[in-house]
Amino acid sequence: MLQHSTLQRLKAASSRASLAALLDIKHKDLTYLLYVKTEADRYNSFSIPKKRGGLRTINSPIPQIKSLQRKLADKLEECLEEISKTSIGKQNPASHGFRVGKSILTNASVHRNRRYVLNIDLKDFFPTITGKRIRGFLIKDRDFGLHKDVATAIAHIACFDNRLPQGSPCSPVISNLIAGVLDLHLSRLAKNCGCTYTRYADDITFSTNQKNFPSEIAHTDAKEQHHWTLGAQLTGLINKAGFEINPLKTRMQYRTSRQEVTGLVVNKKVNVTTEYRKLVRAYVFALINDGRFTVRTPLKGDDGSFDLKEVEGSRSQLHGMLGYIHSVDSVFRTDVKKNPYNYVAQSFDEKKPVANLALYRRFLFFTRFYSPDYPLIVCEGKTDGVYISNAVHQCKDMFPSLIRNDQDGRIVLSFQFLKYARKHKKKDQIYLPNYSTATILGCASGGDGNLAKLLEGYAKDRAKFRAPIGQNPVILIVDNDGGGRTVFKKAGSMFKKNITGKEPFVKIFANLYIVPIPLKEDNEDCAIENLFSAADIQKGLDGKPFNFSNKDVDRTQFADKANFAYDFVAKQAADLDWSGFHPLLRNICEVFEDYKNSLEHP
Repeated sequence: MLQHSTLQRLKAASSRASLAALLDIKHKDLTYLLYVKTEADRYNSFSIPKKRGGLRTINSPIPQIKSLQRKLADKLEECLEEISKTSIGKQNPASHGFRVGKSILTNASVHRNRRYVLNIDLKDFFPTITGKRIRGFLIKDRDFGLHKDVATAIAHIACFDNRLPQGSPCSPVISNLIAGVLDLHLSRLAKNCGCTYTRYADDITFSTNQKNFPSEIAHTDAKEQHHWTLGAQLTGLINKAGFEINPLKTRMQYRTSRQEVTGLVVNKKVNVTTEYRKLVRAYVFALINDGRFTVRTPLKGDDGSFDLKEVEGSRSQLHGMLGYIHSVDSVFRTDVKKNPYNYVAQSFDEKKPVANLALYRRFLFFTRFYSPDYPLIVCEGKTDGVYISNAVHQCKDMFPSLIRNDQDGRIVLSFQFLKYARKHKKKDQIYLPNYSTATILGCASGGDGNLAKLLEGYAKDRAKFRAPIGQNPVILIVDNDGGGRTVFKKAGSMFKKNITGKEPFVKIFANLYIVPIPLKEDNEDCAIENLFSAADIQKGLDGKPFNFSNKDVDRTQFADKANFAYDFVAKQAADLDWSGFHPLLRNICEVFEDYKNSLEHP
């Protein structure tokens, strides 16, 4: 049977009932949510302070409405993707907000190293887009051309008080649809004037290297050289598209001063502001010395006014800030490597980490190793974690300390794994840096050599921590073979330990332990795969025997480690013999107990 695309199904819909079917909701439920429940019952409204003063009203939909809006947003995104593939000129490269593969980084990078950078803000961007405009667009647009009843229902789903609200999952995609006409006209104006144009939501940017900025877009007053007025042609196009300029946020930035686009400095390279870097550095310093840090945030008083007050910051909040800086730095380093001719006299040493990366590592060593929320288990590779997690779930009754109930009552592991690097689906896009906790810590994708580096890194940063040590241990699970013994030797030489591999566990220093894979009788070597029964390994996969070699495996003849972990163990866990893992799980439990005792009796 012929499969119709989302856009085809949406264009074929001729009633609210057919739209409900497309959005996977009962017609009566859709009608109740849109036309029986009052708007006051559908949204929770509150205000938050803006960065530069004033308040921004957020209208947050209740869960049922938010779920419906998310479904609508997904369907519209699918339609846009289809349109961009089949319609010439519909890609809209000028729009960078709320779009897959686009970000403030892609938006800012376009305007790097320019003589002039002009920033313009659209006033009340979302609220300016009314239900009437949405309905009219969906009916009249050549690519959509929807039935009037369907367009009306979509407008009702999307709007609060007949306007596009802040806080709705479908506001971003719909705003991009409506603003697409504006992007078309302003892109044409920019091209005719020798400028570059982009838009990130309500932030509009024009830039150029021309000696004189084009007067059609902006010009200086005759009396005041640095007082800029937007050109009549530009303001006319914006007003004609149904938007309004916020004059208080219009600014021209010269090459001789700091130029910013969507919060990023763009003078010579796309960069985070110095003030932001210093603030994050101060937060990390406070965390590793005091175990906490405070941030200044506006809090609402009893009289309704907002005052800046010191509140305790969260680790996840700081992690996000460090990740943001790291992503910006990664874009720069990647772009320099790919396009060195664009960065004259700007280079870097790949072997030497930038200052922020060292700070990021210190934060991760503190939060994931020195003071983790849960015990941390570090394996030699990604597949080892698959084996251990499945072993725990299949043997949970024997080892209750290895599981816990989460906030929803589900049984989960009582510990966490160190995540290794994974391939990003969009790895070819330099604005989506491919990194993981392990990569930032310098141990890439695992292996015995990288575990040795991890030991050194943690020991080095551990010396800088002044806050009390955490309540949970860190466990390195190491194969008991030639490679694993290099880790034993490294740990032994660094911390004066004699590790033979026959011990159930060895405490290295602080809260760090090594747990060797238990040796079997008469065996000198034992990798983690050897803990599986011979009968299970002999089953093979799809008629192919397993090959656990670390070298490239001929997949036409053999199934490799990844096949074994993800396609065999994970899918057949309940049918496998896990008795070989009992000694390893028992040793992990003993580490938990040993560290608990060391805290109680230091």
